[in-house]
Amino acid sequence: MKKLGAGSFQLEPDGFSIHTLEIVKKLSNKEYKRIRDSIYQKCPKGEMYSDRGWQGEGERYRCKWFWREGLRINLEKNVHKQVSTCYLRIAVNPRKLIDPSSSYLGILPPDEESIRTMSEKFTMLLKDSGLPCALNAYQLSRVDLCVNIRCDTSKLFKELLRVMRKLPTPPKYERYYYKGSDRKAANRYNKHHITFKHESRELVVYDKTYQIVENGLQLDEEKLPKGILRFEIHELRERVSKIEKKLGTTDIESLLMYYIKESEKYITRCFRRAFPDDRFMQPDALNELICREADTGLLEGMMRLAMLMTRIKSLEKGEEKLRKEGYDAEAVLAQFRKLGVSPIPLRKKFCAKTMPGPSTLLQKIAHRNVVVW
Repeated sequence: MKKLGAGSFQLEPDGFSIHTLEIVKKLSNKEYKRIRDSIYQKCPKGEMYSDRGWQGEGERYRCKWFWREGLRINLEKNVHKQVSTCYLRIAVNPRKLIDPSSSYLGILPPDEESIRTMSEKFTMLLKDSGLPCALNAYQLSRVDLCVNIRCDTSKLFKELLRVMRKLPTPPKYERYYYKGSDRKAANRYNKHHITFKHESRELVVYDKTYQIVENGLQLDEEKLPKGILRFEIHELRERVSKIEKKLGTTDIESLLMYYIKESEKYITRCFRRAFPDDRFMQPDALNELICREADTGLLEGMMRLAMLMTRIKSLEKGEEKLRKEGYDAEAVLAQFRKLGVSPIPLRKKFCAKTMPGPSTLLQKIAHRNVVVW
């Protein structure tokens, strides 16, 4: 059968769901000391250690005891004006908790049975650890919703990430860049990850295949696909609290079921609000569209911005350059929006002439494969 288009985006079988959640329990000083000492005695040597990166007064201990089952455990003591506040925090990968042999590509299967199984596994795993073993002994402090989109050619997701990095930072968000002692490693990370942070929510897009390989998470004999693009939204405690009030419950299983049912709506809505429904085009095709359909008085400014965006790293800097050259940047951008196209062009020799933007891709992928021409 002849292949249609230059490539396609396909929704992974688990669809829209949850990939990580964080639960927290406030502890008294006595409880904190008891749990800390108990873990030290029971867990294998070297799997409980003090976090030297902790800043300020107090301390934090990290525990890798159950990392194979998808749990990352932190014990924290914050000291402010000689008053201690202690917490037990556990980040949970529900798919790994249900099945430790599953791939890191996996997310929580979107059904009630999976949530019940996860809760039961949590209790069984921790019942002899000295840690509270009932899920509802904790408070849900964060939930990460996500969708995995498979690309049948690596060129597609690499180019989508490249043009997305040039998009402006959404209102009320701040763009986050990873910074580490290894500058080259940090640059590689930022090339494959896009993160926007808000005080109560985070938006993330990244190359999941790259992350698995880079962090050594690939399972023995696991054959990874050519490319998995992951879209995530992280709902932080402030937003989780509002859902608790809306539903009238703090029961974690009930909250997770709500988030699973609403995950598609949350993800598509958040990215639609953050990014315009614009498509990306190759330079020649973009210029043809501008000449054919744009207002005559804005042609020169639009073509100039499109040319600038082939080499400038962000649309904000492109706008600034355009203004300095005497163009009406606001009118130019408004005309691009009217045409439903981004001023950020695809690579000239890219395998497709046009490609949907992130918000359009998410809206369509829930219902059908998205073919790129």
